[in-house]
Amino acid sequence: MTHDDSSDEGPLSLDVPLEERRRKMRSYFWRYKWWFLLGAVFLVLTNLQKFTIPVYIGYAVELMQQAAEGESELELLRANLVWAAIAVVLLAIGGAIARILSRITIFNPGRYIEFDIRNELYEKLADLTPAFYDPAPTGDLTSRVTNDVKSVRVFYALTYLHVINTAVAYAIGIWRMAQVDLQLTLMCLLPYPFLLGGILWLGQALFYQTKVVQSQLSEISTKIQENLSGVSMVKAYAIQDREIDLFSDLNEEFFEEKMHYAVLQGGLQALVGIVAAVGTFILLVVGSSQVVGGELSLGAFVEFNGYVVALAFPTISMGWIFSIWHRGRAAFDRIVEILAREPEIEDPDPEDQLDLPPLESGRSLGRVEMDDVTFGYDDETILENIDLEIPAGSTVAFVGKTGSGKSTLVELLTRLYDPDEGEVRIDGTPIERLPVRQLRSELGFVPQEPLLFSMTVRQNIRFGLDALDYDDTVERQAPTTPLIQPGPDAPRELSQEERIEQAVDVAGLRPDIDSFSDGLETIVGERGVTLSGGQKQRVTLARALLVDPRILILDDALSSVDTQTEQVILDHLDYIMRDRTSIILTHRFNALDRVDCIYVLDEGRIVQTGTHDELIEAGGVYEEMYRRQELEEDLDT
Repeated sequence: MTHDDSSDEGPLSLDVPLEERRRKMRSYFWRYKWWFLLGAVFLVLTNLQKFTIPVYIGYAVELMQQAAEGESELELLRANLVWAAIAVVLLAIGGAIARILSRITIFNPGRYIEFDIRNELYEKLADLTPAFYDPAPTGDLTSRVTNDVKSVRVFYALTYLHVINTAVAYAIGIWRMAQVDLQLTLMCLLPYPFLLGGILWLGQALFYQTKVVQSQLSEISTKIQENLSGVSMVKAYAIQDREIDLFSDLNEEFFEEKMHYAVLQGGLQALVGIVAAVGTFILLVVGSSQVVGGELSLGAFVEFNGYVVALAFPTISMGWIFSIWHRGRAAFDRIVEILAREPEIEDPDPEDQLDLPPLESGRSLGRVEMDDVTFGYDDETILENIDLEIPAGSTVAFVGKTGSGKSTLVELLTRLYDPDEGEVRIDGTPIERLPVRQLRSELGFVPQEPLLFSMTVRQNIRFGLDALDYDDTVERQAPTTPLIQPGPDAPRELSQEERIEQAVDVAGLRPDIDSFSDGLETIVGERGVTLSGGQKQRVTLARALLVDPRILILDDALSSVDTQTEQVILDHLDYIMRDRTSIILTHRFNALDRVDCIYVLDEGRIVQTGTHDELIEAGGVYEEMYRRQELEEDLDT
């Protein structure tokens, strides 16, 4: 299969076969081929009428010349001139209407294609796994979804319109010119082989320079995104001057590349303009000589000149259109680099799919098993030969130094990554044989770095609940069980609004909600910027509890709450997670005396297992970490 070297070097670059890119490009065109075909019909009508006007103008000149020479009656001359003028007006009006319709029927499918590509891009980005996003610059992705998609829309609409219009105009124009004088037509076309050669050379240079410019623009977008999202940190370290200088350097590189692009584009347009001017010069020199010599009538000369003038815009626009063509091709290649990727985590084949045992009251579920699991990023091993079994309904903790592999272990359980070796099972079912969405709907995950969306507190809390209601592929129903142990006369089933209120209480959010002017309807801002770290952490906890998970995972999720609030939350969890499994990842040892088992990780291996008291008595890594934290707390007090 044919390849070319059109892909950029970078974290998002992907070598997509040339034929695959062409097939994808054609597929969008064929979706709306009837629109484009109808647009081509209107372009033919436009040019037929436009190139008929010089016929009547030349005829009018002939009539006036005959009148000047006394060869025609004045009344007949006036009548014929009026009819020629009416024909020109009608042809101009008809051409204008056809031109408008051609743009409607061609520009609309261009916008439909833009709509389709943007939706497909977002759907693809939603399916891709963290292995794709980890090295991917956010600004580059944003640029591809916005700027590049817009360039592709212009590519389909304007390029098609002007290519078809130019081809039709030249076909009709040259045919008309040849009918007037074939020899003069051939002489006016003499410069065009030089134009084609220049277009091929400059066009290829424009294509590669366009990709360089778009890549530079992506770097600028990434820099802006990073600095705006981290503006507090930049100012806290008073390093904005350095960031300004770095951005200025990037902007200067972009400016230089853009200027190089402008020179190439200007050169192409200048070449086209020179060729058009040379053709006009030949007409004036040769044509006027033929008129003076009596080989060509004045009316025929005016008619021929009308065709040359009518071809001037299609000729001059060729330079502009070729730059749009190459910009659109480069943008499309960058989009295909995303669309051609396949997610590393996919659902199993339907015949291989299994289901988890249903949740039932009084039945302990959420058993987790890992058999000889090994995993690493690139060439670095993060987890090695992990063997463990977490009994259903138990509460366990994973502790270890930073980088020991705790969070990675959870990412394997939630199937954000698949292990390189070994197998992970939940309630005896290998998770790679579970539909991914079904698996994740059974998990409640509170990350170490809480992420909220720019919506109300209520909407952030019911985020996981909305997934159950919205996604038809998830068979699990929205839970109705209470989150707080009910009294003897309390209802055993609650509405979702009642459960949200209980989730707020369980997560220790009630004092914060009561202090907000709009309560649960308070908008939290981008990434929850209006809330403190502890408030964001508690909102994500309420979100996880609301889905009534089979397995609850707290990744250092209580680090921003005080010890008293932590104990209250854990008391509530004892009720909520009865007969379910809770996994706590933590650096703090305050609550570890109440878990059933502690797994100690060090350099990607489980080096100790036991209760808090057993591990303290055994010594080793756990005791060392515990004593160090005690010492730090004593120093703080």
